[in-house]
Amino acid sequence: MDRRKLARRKQRGLTLVELLVVIVILALASSVVMMNAPPSRPDVRDDAERFAARISLAFDEAIAGDAPLRIRIDTEGYGFETLKDGEWTPADNIAPLARREFHRRTSALVEVRDAANENAPALGEDETGGDEGEDGVSTIPLDPLGAQTPFNIRFSSAEGVWSVSVDETGAVRVSDDG
Repeated sequence: MDRRKLARRKQRGLTLVELLVVIVILALASSVVMMNAPPSRPDVRDDAERFAARISLAFDEAIAGDAPLRIRIDTEGYGFETLKDGEWTPADNIAPLARREFHRRTSALVEVRDAANENAPALGEDETGGDEGEDGVSTIPLDPLGAQTPFNIRFSSAEGVWSVSVDETGAVRVSDDG
């Protein structure tokens, strides 16, 4: 009978020490995974990359549609407008060009790089340029012939600063300025 009791006692499962060792191994493995996981993307980066993709599409749309477009940027977000019958109207009928709001902590600063803005400091004016109105709205035209006024838009928030630069050929570049 003593052999049966010993046999049963040996077959009763895991000991507390074995269970603790397994838990420690799982904890170490999960911490390694968490340390190597990519960080979450900041909202300001998403805003900049989304704007870059949409501006590239807008250039293509302006050229393919042979119609002038412009970007209208304000403190809340941006949208694209088309010129129809001499009036600028929102391009909301083209889904990728519909108005887009910035994330709530993101702000944008428009800097147009053209001859008029480069000469502005000599004339005692602000060099950031653009067709900025009294209400803080900037508009940038997109030429259907493919030529483009170069500009830079700095998206900033507490999470960092990202820039979208467009050159004379319409090439779009996104960079981390933080």
